[in-house]
Amino acid sequence: MYYARETVKREIFNFSRGRWAAVYGKAFTRYDKSGRPLSIKSPDDVARLAGELGARSFYATAALYGKVEGREDVDDARIKAYTPFFDIDATIDRWEFAVRAAEIVISELDRLGVSRSVYVLWSGEGIHVRINEGALPGRRPFEEARALVRYVLRRAGPALKDLSERSGGVLKVEDLIDPKRVFTAPLSLHRALNYAAVCIPVDKLPAFSPDWANPDSPRHEEGCYNRVEPGEAATLVETALAEYEPAGGRASVGGREVSARIGRFQVMALLQAARYFVLYGDLDKAKSFGLNRAIFYAWAKHYGPSVVRKGAGGGAAPPAGGGEARREFAEVAGERVQIDGDTGLFTIGGKPQRPQDYDREVAWKIDVVVPYQRAWEAAVEYVSSFPREVLESQQRFYKRVYEPVRDDFLDVVLRRKRGLL
Repeated sequence: MYYARETVKREIFNFSRGRWAAVYGKAFTRYDKSGRPLSIKSPDDVARLAGELGARSFYATAALYGKVEGREDVDDARIKAYTPFFDIDATIDRWEFAVRAAEIVISELDRLGVSRSVYVLWSGEGIHVRINEGALPGRRPFEEARALVRYVLRRAGPALKDLSERSGGVLKVEDLIDPKRVFTAPLSLHRALNYAAVCIPVDKLPAFSPDWANPDSPRHEEGCYNRVEPGEAATLVETALAEYEPAGGRASVGGREVSARIGRFQVMALLQAARYFVLYGDLDKAKSFGLNRAIFYAWAKHYGPSVVRKGAGGGAAPPAGGGEARREFAEVAGERVQIDGDTGLFTIGGKPQRPQDYDREVAWKIDVVVPYQRAWEAAVEYVSSFPREVLESQQRFYKRVYEPVRDDFLDVVLRRKRGLL
Protein backbone atom coordinates (compact mmCIF):
# COMPACT_ATOMS: atom_id res chain seq x y z
CA MET A 1 0.00 0.00 0.00
CA TYR A 2 2.86 2.38 0.78
CA TYR A 3 4.35 2.00 -2.70
CA ALA A 4 0.98 2.63 -4.30
CA ARG A 5 1.02 6.26 -3.09
CA GLU A 6 1.39 8.72 -5.95
CA THR A 7 4.07 10.83 -4.25
CA VAL A 8 6.14 7.78 -3.36
CA LYS A 9 5.92 6.32 -6.86
CA ARG A 10 6.74 9.66 -8.44
CA GLU A 11 9.77 10.37 -6.27
CA ILE A 12 11.34 6.93 -6.68
CA PHE A 13 10.75 7.08 -10.45
CA ASN A 14 12.06 10.62 -10.88
CA PHE A 15 15.21 9.87 -8.92
CA SER A 16 15.86 6.49 -10.56
CA ARG A 17 15.60 7.58 -14.21
CA GLY A 18 18.86 6.77 -15.97
CA ARG A 19 20.08 4.71 -13.01
CA TRP A 20 20.35 0.96 -12.60
CA ALA A 21 17.71 0.04 -10.01
CA ALA A 22 17.68 -2.65 -7.35
CA VAL A 23 15.11 -3.84 -4.83
CA TYR A 24 15.35 -5.62 -1.51
CA GLY A 25 12.51 -7.91 -0.58
CA LYS A 26 12.45 -11.68 -0.74
CA ALA A 27 16.00 -11.30 -2.08
CA PHE A 28 18.28 -8.51 -3.25
CA THR A 29 17.44 -8.19 -6.94
CA ARG A 30 19.26 -6.22 -9.63
CA TYR A 31 18.05 -8.05 -12.76
CA ASP A 32 14.61 -8.83 -14.16
CA LYS A 33 13.39 -12.29 -15.18
CA SER A 34 15.01 -11.90 -18.60
CA GLY A 35 18.42 -11.13 -17.09
CA ARG A 36 18.29 -7.43 -17.95
CA PRO A 37 19.33 -4.79 -15.40
CA LEU A 38 16.35 -3.53 -13.43
CA SER A 39 15.15 -0.09 -14.46
CA ILE A 40 12.17 2.02 -13.46
CA LYS A 41 10.60 3.45 -16.59
CA SER A 42 7.41 4.86 -15.07
CA PRO A 43 5.93 5.60 -11.63
CA ASP A 44 3.71 2.55 -11.97
CA ASP A 45 6.80 0.33 -12.19
CA VAL A 46 7.39 1.07 -8.52
CA ALA A 47 4.09 -0.44 -7.41
CA ARG A 48 4.49 -3.31 -9.87
CA LEU A 49 7.96 -4.25 -8.63
CA ALA A 50 6.81 -3.94 -5.03
CA GLY A 51 4.12 -6.51 -5.78
CA GLU A 52 6.09 -8.88 -8.02
CA LEU A 53 9.28 -8.95 -5.98
CA GLY A 54 7.86 -8.28 -2.54
CA ALA A 55 10.03 -5.17 -2.46
CA ARG A 56 10.69 -3.66 0.92
CA SER A 57 13.32 -1.14 -0.21
CA PHE A 58 14.27 0.55 -3.48
CA TYR A 59 17.81 1.44 -4.50
CA ALA A 60 19.50 2.99 -7.53
CA THR A 61 23.09 3.35 -8.65
CA ALA A 62 25.09 6.46 -7.92
CA ALA A 63 26.04 6.17 -11.59
CA LEU A 64 23.77 7.39 -14.39
CA TYR A 65 23.79 5.82 -17.85
CA GLY A 66 22.57 6.81 -21.30
CA LYS A 67 20.06 3.97 -21.13
CA VAL A 68 19.44 0.90 -18.97
CA GLU A 69 18.08 -1.83 -21.18
CA GLY A 70 20.78 -4.49 -21.52
CA ARG A 71 23.81 -5.61 -19.56
CA GLU A 72 26.10 -3.78 -21.97
CA ASP A 73 24.37 -0.50 -21.10
CA VAL A 74 25.62 -0.61 -17.50
CA ASP A 75 29.25 -1.25 -18.34
CA ASP A 76 31.52 1.04 -16.32
CA ALA A 77 32.75 2.66 -19.53
CA ARG A 78 29.20 3.88 -20.23
CA ILE A 79 28.74 5.92 -17.08
CA LYS A 80 27.45 9.37 -18.13
CA ALA A 81 27.37 11.00 -14.69
CA TYR A 82 28.02 10.01 -11.07
CA THR A 83 26.50 11.35 -7.85
CA PRO A 84 29.18 11.94 -5.19
CA PHE A 85 27.95 10.93 -1.74
CA PHE A 86 29.18 10.68 1.84
CA ASP A 87 27.85 7.64 3.68
CA ILE A 88 27.21 8.39 7.36
CA ASP A 89 26.08 5.51 9.57
CA ALA A 90 25.09 5.40 13.22
CA THR A 91 22.48 3.52 15.22
CA ILE A 92 18.93 4.67 15.70
CA ASP A 93 19.52 5.43 19.39
CA ARG A 94 22.55 7.60 18.49
CA TRP A 95 21.08 9.32 15.43
CA GLU A 96 22.19 12.76 16.64
CA PHE A 97 25.80 11.83 15.84
CA ALA A 98 24.83 11.20 12.21
CA VAL A 99 23.32 14.70 12.04
CA ARG A 100 26.45 16.26 13.54
CA ALA A 101 28.66 14.38 11.06
CA ALA A 102 26.51 15.57 8.16
CA GLU A 103 26.89 19.14 9.40
CA ILE A 104 30.70 18.74 9.43
CA VAL A 105 30.73 17.46 5.84
CA ILE A 106 28.32 20.17 4.66
CA SER A 107 30.40 22.88 6.35
CA GLU A 108 33.55 21.59 4.66
CA LEU A 109 31.82 21.55 1.28
CA ASP A 110 30.62 25.10 1.88
CA ARG A 111 34.19 26.24 2.66
CA LEU A 112 35.23 24.63 -0.62
CA GLY A 113 32.60 26.52 -2.58
CA VAL A 114 29.91 23.85 -2.94
CA SER A 115 26.55 24.50 -1.28
CA ARG A 116 23.72 25.03 -3.77
CA SER A 117 24.01 21.53 -5.24
CA VAL A 118 24.08 19.67 -1.90
CA TYR A 119 21.17 17.67 -0.54
CA VAL A 120 20.70 15.45 2.49
CA LEU A 121 18.85 12.13 2.73
CA TRP A 122 17.96 10.34 5.96
CA SER A 123 18.40 6.65 5.13
CA GLY A 124 16.95 5.00 8.23
CA GLU A 125 19.95 4.64 10.53
CA GLY A 126 22.13 7.30 9.06
CA ILE A 127 22.44 10.08 6.54
CA HIS A 128 23.71 10.53 2.99
CA VAL A 129 25.16 13.89 2.04
CA ARG A 130 24.97 13.97 -1.74
CA ILE A 131 26.02 16.41 -4.46
CA ASN A 132 23.98 16.69 -7.62
CA GLU A 133 26.05 15.19 -10.41
CA GLY A 134 25.45 18.25 -12.60
CA ALA A 135 27.75 20.27 -10.34
CA LEU A 136 30.76 18.25 -11.57
CA PRO A 137 32.56 18.85 -14.87
CA GLY A 138 31.55 15.37 -16.01
CA ARG A 139 34.53 14.66 -18.24
CA ARG A 140 35.46 11.61 -16.17
CA PRO A 141 32.41 11.19 -13.92
CA PHE A 142 33.48 8.32 -11.68
CA GLU A 143 37.05 9.52 -11.12
CA GLU A 144 35.84 13.06 -10.39
CA ALA A 145 33.33 11.85 -7.78
CA ARG A 146 35.83 9.55 -6.12
CA ALA A 147 38.55 12.19 -5.92
CA LEU A 148 36.10 14.78 -4.57
CA VAL A 149 34.81 12.52 -1.78
CA ARG A 150 38.27 11.41 -0.73
CA TYR A 151 39.57 14.97 -0.71
CA VAL A 152 36.72 16.27 1.44
CA LEU A 153 36.93 13.33 3.86
CA ARG A 154 40.65 13.90 4.26
CA ARG A 155 40.09 17.54 5.15
CA ALA A 156 37.17 16.78 7.47
CA GLY A 157 38.84 13.67 8.89
CA PRO A 158 40.07 15.03 12.24
CA ALA A 159 36.66 16.48 13.18
CA LEU A 160 34.86 13.31 12.08
CA LYS A 161 37.30 11.10 13.98
CA ASP A 162 36.78 13.11 17.15
CA LEU A 163 33.00 12.85 16.75
CA SER A 164 33.21 9.09 16.17
CA GLU A 165 35.24 8.66 19.35
CA ARG A 166 32.63 10.65 21.29
CA SER A 167 29.94 8.36 19.87
CA GLY A 168 31.71 5.34 21.30
CA GLY A 169 32.65 4.15 17.84
CA VAL A 170 29.02 3.93 16.69
CA LEU A 171 29.45 6.66 14.07
CA LYS A 172 31.08 5.67 10.78
CA VAL A 173 31.69 7.94 7.82
CA GLU A 174 32.89 5.97 4.82
CA ASP A 175 34.06 6.41 1.26
CA LEU A 176 31.86 3.91 -0.61
CA ILE A 177 32.37 5.29 -4.11
CA ASP A 178 32.27 2.37 -6.52
CA PRO A 179 31.13 2.13 -10.16
CA LYS A 180 28.27 -0.26 -9.35
CA ARG A 181 27.36 1.20 -5.94
CA VAL A 182 23.66 1.49 -5.17
CA PHE A 183 22.13 3.75 -2.55
CA THR A 184 18.69 4.37 -1.16
CA ALA A 185 16.08 6.05 -3.35
CA PRO A 186 14.12 8.95 -1.80
CA LEU A 187 10.97 7.80 0.05
CA SER A 188 12.06 4.16 -0.04
CA LEU A 189 11.36 2.27 3.17
CA HIS A 190 14.33 1.15 5.24
CA ARG A 191 15.02 -2.55 4.77
CA ALA A 192 14.42 -3.37 8.46
CA LEU A 193 13.23 -0.32 10.40
CA ASN A 194 9.90 1.46 10.09
CA TYR A 195 11.35 4.60 8.50
CA ALA A 196 11.18 6.18 5.07
CA ALA A 197 14.17 7.80 3.36
CA VAL A 198 13.39 11.51 3.45
CA CYS A 199 15.21 14.49 1.96
CA ILE A 200 15.98 17.06 4.65
CA PRO A 201 16.40 20.72 3.66
CA VAL A 202 19.98 21.60 4.53
CA ASP A 203 18.94 24.66 6.52
CA LYS A 204 16.53 22.52 8.58
CA LEU A 205 19.03 19.77 9.38
CA PRO A 206 19.67 21.00 12.97
CA ALA A 207 15.96 20.60 13.73
CA PHE A 208 15.67 17.09 12.24
CA SER A 209 14.47 14.12 14.28
CA PRO A 210 13.64 10.57 13.11
CA ASP A 211 9.90 11.15 13.46
CA TRP A 212 10.20 13.16 10.21
CA ALA A 213 10.73 9.76 8.55
CA ASN A 214 7.47 8.21 9.78
CA PRO A 215 6.09 6.39 6.68
CA ASP A 216 2.53 7.42 7.60
CA SER A 217 3.36 11.12 7.28
CA PRO A 218 6.93 11.66 6.05
CA ARG A 219 8.34 15.21 6.04
CA HIS A 220 10.14 15.08 2.73
CA GLU A 221 11.54 17.78 0.43
CA GLU A 222 10.27 16.56 -2.93
CA GLY A 223 12.72 16.87 -5.82
CA CYS A 224 15.64 17.91 -3.61
CA TYR A 225 17.98 15.83 -5.78
CA ASN A 226 17.28 18.08 -8.78
CA ARG A 227 18.64 21.23 -7.15
CA VAL A 228 21.94 22.13 -8.82
CA GLU A 229 24.19 24.96 -9.86
CA PRO A 230 25.88 23.58 -12.98
CA GLY A 231 29.65 23.36 -12.59
CA GLU A 232 29.58 24.50 -8.96
CA ALA A 233 32.01 21.75 -7.93
CA ALA A 234 34.38 22.19 -10.90
CA THR A 235 37.10 23.96 -8.93
CA LEU A 236 36.86 21.48 -6.08
CA VAL A 237 37.11 18.57 -8.52
CA GLU A 238 40.17 20.12 -10.15
CA THR A 239 41.86 20.50 -6.78
CA ALA A 240 40.88 17.00 -5.67
CA LEU A 241 42.16 15.38 -8.85
CA ALA A 242 45.43 17.30 -8.57
CA GLU A 243 46.02 15.96 -5.06
CA TYR A 244 44.91 12.42 -5.75
CA GLU A 245 48.53 11.31 -6.27
CA PRO A 246 50.76 13.94 -4.62
CA ALA A 247 54.20 15.02 -5.85
CA GLY A 248 56.19 13.60 -8.71
CA GLY A 249 55.58 14.42 -12.36
CA ARG A 250 53.47 17.17 -13.92
CA ALA A 251 50.00 16.66 -15.31
CA SER A 252 47.49 19.02 -16.88
CA VAL A 253 44.14 19.26 -15.14
CA GLY A 254 41.60 21.78 -16.32
CA GLY A 255 44.15 23.51 -18.51
CA ARG A 256 46.80 24.13 -15.89
CA GLU A 257 49.82 22.17 -14.74
CA VAL A 258 49.62 20.46 -11.37
CA SER A 259 51.76 18.04 -9.41
CA ALA A 260 50.80 14.44 -10.06
CA ARG A 261 52.39 11.01 -9.83
CA ILE A 262 51.50 7.48 -10.70
CA GLY A 263 52.25 5.33 -7.67
CA ARG A 264 54.90 2.61 -7.78
CA PHE A 265 52.29 -0.13 -7.40
CA GLN A 266 50.44 1.11 -10.49
CA VAL A 267 53.68 1.55 -12.47
CA MET A 268 54.73 -2.01 -11.64
CA ALA A 269 51.33 -3.43 -12.60
CA LEU A 270 51.19 -1.40 -15.81
CA LEU A 271 54.68 -2.40 -16.96
CA GLN A 272 54.21 -6.06 -16.01
CA ALA A 273 50.93 -6.14 -17.94
CA ALA A 274 52.64 -4.54 -20.93
CA ARG A 275 55.48 -7.06 -20.58
CA TYR A 276 53.07 -10.00 -20.75
CA PHE A 277 51.14 -8.44 -23.63
CA VAL A 278 54.31 -7.85 -25.67
CA LEU A 279 55.49 -11.41 -25.08
CA TYR A 280 52.21 -13.32 -25.36
CA GLY A 281 49.50 -11.00 -26.69
CA ASP A 282 46.54 -11.85 -24.42
CA LEU A 283 45.13 -8.63 -22.88
CA ASP A 284 42.99 -10.21 -20.15
CA LYS A 285 45.83 -12.43 -18.96
CA ALA A 286 48.19 -9.47 -19.25
CA LYS A 287 46.04 -7.53 -16.79
CA SER A 288 45.91 -10.54 -14.45
CA PHE A 289 49.70 -10.99 -14.66
CA GLY A 290 50.34 -7.28 -14.11
CA LEU A 291 48.23 -7.06 -10.96
CA ASN A 292 49.57 -10.40 -9.70
CA ARG A 293 53.18 -9.29 -9.97
CA ALA A 294 52.47 -5.90 -8.42
CA ILE A 295 50.87 -7.60 -5.42
CA PHE A 296 53.78 -10.02 -5.14
CA TYR A 297 56.46 -7.33 -5.22
CA ALA A 298 54.55 -5.15 -2.76
CA TRP A 299 54.42 -8.09 -0.37
CA ALA A 300 58.02 -9.12 -0.99
CA LYS A 301 59.19 -5.57 -0.27
CA HIS A 302 58.56 -6.19 3.42
CA TYR A 303 60.80 -9.26 3.42
CA GLY A 304 63.78 -8.04 1.42
CA PRO A 305 65.40 -8.89 -1.93
CA SER A 306 65.99 -12.53 -0.97
CA VAL A 307 62.29 -13.22 -1.08
CA VAL A 308 62.01 -11.71 -4.55
CA ARG A 309 64.87 -13.92 -5.76
CA LYS A 310 63.23 -16.93 -4.15
CA GLY A 311 59.94 -16.06 -5.84
CA ALA A 312 61.49 -16.75 -9.22
CA GLY A 313 62.12 -20.39 -8.44
CA GLY A 314 60.48 -21.21 -5.15
CA GLY A 315 56.97 -19.94 -5.67
CA ALA A 316 57.05 -17.62 -2.67
CA ALA A 317 53.77 -15.78 -2.28
CA PRO A 318 51.67 -14.11 0.37
CA PRO A 319 49.93 -16.53 2.75
CA ALA A 320 46.77 -18.05 1.33
CA GLY A 321 43.68 -16.09 2.25
CA GLY A 322 41.02 -17.63 0.06
CA GLY A 323 39.46 -20.93 -0.84
CA GLU A 324 41.41 -23.78 -2.38
CA ALA A 325 40.81 -23.61 -6.11
CA ARG A 326 42.58 -25.94 -8.56
CA ARG A 327 46.03 -24.35 -8.79
CA GLU A 328 49.06 -24.96 -10.98
CA PHE A 329 52.52 -23.45 -11.16
CA ALA A 330 54.26 -22.28 -14.30
CA GLU A 331 57.24 -20.19 -15.31
CA VAL A 332 56.04 -17.11 -17.17
CA ALA A 333 58.46 -14.45 -18.38
CA GLY A 334 61.12 -15.86 -16.09
CA GLU A 335 58.90 -15.75 -12.99
CA ARG A 336 57.37 -18.73 -11.21
CA VAL A 337 53.69 -17.91 -10.84
CA GLN A 338 50.58 -19.70 -9.69
CA ILE A 339 47.71 -20.21 -12.12
CA ASP A 340 44.08 -20.90 -11.32
CA GLY A 341 43.32 -24.10 -13.19
CA ASP A 342 39.66 -23.17 -13.61
CA THR A 343 40.04 -19.68 -15.08
CA GLY A 344 43.61 -19.69 -16.38
CA LEU A 345 44.22 -16.43 -14.53
CA PHE A 346 47.18 -15.77 -12.26
CA THR A 347 46.55 -16.08 -8.55
CA ILE A 348 48.00 -15.20 -5.15
CA GLY A 349 46.66 -16.40 -1.81
CA GLY A 350 44.05 -18.54 -3.53
CA LYS A 351 42.47 -15.53 -5.25
CA PRO A 352 42.68 -15.08 -9.03
CA GLN A 353 43.57 -11.57 -10.17
CA ARG A 354 40.79 -10.73 -12.65
CA PRO A 355 40.92 -8.11 -15.43
CA GLN A 356 38.26 -6.08 -13.62
CA ASP A 357 40.44 -6.11 -10.48
CA TYR A 358 43.26 -4.64 -12.54
CA ASP A 359 40.94 -1.98 -13.91
CA ARG A 360 39.85 -0.99 -10.40
CA GLU A 361 43.26 -1.05 -8.72
CA VAL A 362 45.42 0.14 -11.60
CA ALA A 363 43.68 1.56 -14.67
CA TRP A 364 41.24 3.84 -12.87
CA LYS A 365 43.91 5.18 -10.55
CA ILE A 366 46.21 5.96 -13.47
CA ASP A 367 43.31 7.55 -15.32
CA VAL A 368 42.93 10.10 -12.53
CA VAL A 369 46.41 11.38 -13.41
CA VAL A 370 46.59 10.77 -17.16
CA PRO A 371 44.25 9.07 -19.67
CA TYR A 372 44.84 5.36 -19.07
CA GLN A 373 44.67 4.27 -22.71
CA ARG A 374 47.48 6.62 -23.63
CA ALA A 375 49.54 5.46 -20.64
CA TRP A 376 48.97 1.86 -21.74
CA GLU A 377 50.06 2.57 -25.31
CA ALA A 378 53.17 4.34 -24.06
CA ALA A 379 53.97 1.46 -21.69
CA VAL A 380 53.69 -1.09 -24.50
CA GLU A 381 55.92 1.07 -26.69
CA TYR A 382 58.45 1.47 -23.87
CA VAL A 383 58.54 -2.23 -22.97
CA SER A 384 58.81 -3.20 -26.65
CA SER A 385 62.05 -1.26 -26.91
CA PHE A 386 63.85 -3.90 -24.81
CA PRO A 387 65.14 -7.19 -26.24
CA ARG A 388 63.19 -10.37 -25.51
CA GLU A 389 65.93 -11.77 -23.27
CA VAL A 390 65.42 -8.81 -20.92
CA LEU A 391 61.64 -9.26 -20.82
CA GLU A 392 62.00 -12.99 -20.13
CA SER A 393 64.28 -12.42 -17.14
CA GLN A 394 62.84 -11.47 -13.76
CA GLN A 395 65.95 -9.66 -12.55
CA ARG A 396 66.75 -7.92 -15.83
CA PHE A 397 63.18 -6.71 -16.22
CA TYR A 398 63.14 -5.34 -12.69
CA LYS A 399 66.53 -3.63 -12.98
CA ARG A 400 66.47 -2.39 -16.57
CA VAL A 401 62.78 -1.80 -17.32
CA TYR A 402 60.95 -1.05 -14.07
CA GLU A 403 63.51 0.43 -11.66
CA PRO A 404 64.73 3.32 -13.86
CA VAL A 405 61.20 4.70 -14.32
CA ARG A 406 59.32 3.70 -11.18
CA ASP A 407 59.33 7.25 -9.78
CA ASP A 408 59.23 9.27 -13.00
CA PHE A 409 57.17 7.22 -15.40
CA LEU A 410 55.29 10.31 -16.56
CA ASP A 411 58.56 11.89 -17.67
CA VAL A 412 59.45 8.76 -19.62
CA VAL A 413 55.99 8.76 -21.19
CA LEU A 414 56.27 12.42 -22.11
CA ARG A 415 59.59 11.82 -23.81
CA ARG A 416 58.43 8.76 -25.70
CA LYS A 417 54.75 9.57 -26.35
CA ARG A 418 54.04 13.16 -27.27
CA GLY A 419 50.64 14.54 -26.48
CA LEU A 420 49.95 12.25 -23.51
CA LEU A 421 49.03 15.07 -21.14
